[in-house]
Parts: sequence; structure tokens; C-alpha cells
Amino acid sequence: MAVTVELTLAEAATILEPAITEQQLRAIIRALGWQPSGWRHHGRGRAHPVATYDAARLLSLHGALAPFMRTGVCAGS
Repeated sequence: MAVTVELTLAEAATILEPAITEQQLRAIIRALGWQPSGWRHHGRGRAHPVATYDAARLLSLHGALAPFMRTGVCAGS
């Protein structure tokens, strides 16, 4: 049986290295047109559910972007 780990963007932002903010991650996901893979209720009354995304997909996306996020890397070099 395959298990899929899902993370909210806030959770993903806390574990990604190099660091990326939740807002930056949200902008990238939105630009790519990714849809949530699920929703999680966080048990705070009638609050809206929070979108979750496949952790493996988020980590591979971050891995592809990480070389461009390091300080000292110039465009075109």
C-alpha cells in the first residue's frame, strides 16, 4: 500500500532548505496552476479547511528551484 504524505504550504515552508516563505511558495504554486491534493480541517471551530499538497511534489519543486535561490548566484552566470 502506497502512502502519500501531504503538507500545507505553511508546514512545507518550515522544512524547506534553503528557506522559502509560505507566501513565496504560495505564489509559485499559483503561477504553476497546481491544485491542492486535499484539504485538512484544523479543528478550530468553523474555520475554513486548509489546502494540502503532495509532499514529494513540493520537495521536488523546491529542489529544482533551490540552485536559483542561493545567495551569490547571478542570472546568466
